[in-house]
Amino acid sequence: MKFLSVKGPNVKIHFRDMRDCGLETGDRLKIRGFLETFPQEKYPDRTGYYMLTEAGLDAWQQQAAR
Repeated sequence: MKFLSVKGPNVKIHFRDMRDCGLETGDRLKIRGFLETFPQEKYPDRTGYYMLTEAGLDAWQQQAAR
C-alpha cells in the first residue's frame, strides 16, 4: 500500500514492480475494494497489473495518520 500510495490512485503498476504483495495479500486488498487487478496480455489468467483505488488511498492515509 505504501508503494502504491506514492504512485497515487488509478495508476496501473506492473506486477514485477510490486513488492511484498503476494496472491493472498492482493486478494484480501481486492475484496476490501482497496486494490484492482488486471490480467497479463499474454496470460489472461494471471495478474499483470495492480492499481490502488481511491478507497485504498483513503484507508492508507487514515492508517498513516494514526
